Amino acid sequence: MVIIALVLYVAIWSALQTVRVDGESMVGTLQNNDLLLASKISYYFGDPQRGDIVVLIPPTDPTKDFIKRVIGVPGDTLEIDGAQTPTALLIKPGGGGPWQRVKEPYLPEAWDTMNYCCLPGGTASSVAEAISIPAGEYFVMGDNRNKSSDSRSFGLVPRKNVLAKAFVRVLPFAHFGLGGGPTLVTDPSALLFDTPAAAAVVLALPGGALLSWRRRRRQRHRAGAARA
Repeated sequence: MVIIALVLYVAIWSALQTVRVDGESMVGTLQNNDLLLASKISYYFGDPQRGDIVVLIPPTDPTKDFIKRVIGVPGDTLEIDGAQTPTALLIKPGGGGPWQRVKEPYLPEAWDTMNYCCLPGGTASSVAEAISIPAGEYFVMGDNRNKSSDSRSFGLVPRKNVLAKAFVRVLPFAHFGLGGGPTLVTDPSALLFDTPAAAAVVLALPGGALLSWRRRRRQRHRAGAARA
């Protein structure tokens, strides 16, 4: 029985690890000193998915482990536009179709720092720039966007640097679990210009409106002349 217990113990703790949150980068979902359980084998059988909270090694500092949320996965086209209110995090899943806006109800406050992206490699830019995420790379962010060092500062994360998937918070007991993740909704403004036909319709509207106004003006002028 002792041998069986030892084997089970080794098997379980080879597959799992405890993670202590250090810092405020995930506030909104996780707090400083929260204790999590993370699976070290989840990604043996599949790849990280959008919304996963992962333990990773930042590409700029191999001595540290970070906890971040996966936002962009290989094949996605991603853009962050701080000119919109609130800041728009936009994704084309798989690189095609209309822009999808990422809805994140867990963010703790308005996001107004490093809210443009991306330069080549995935770091923050001064204007909204779309980036295509290559195979084997991930774009990660902290939920506390104004106080997080993430892909906006250290760039895309290679697949080999993603170590484990956090799947449950065990302490404090009052906040057991991890809550929900992001959802994608079609961005209405993007639909206007995502196809040549739609763009042509939109571009034609001002001219069409002007012609209609001129026609009404001529009709009023003729009516006035007839009365005179």
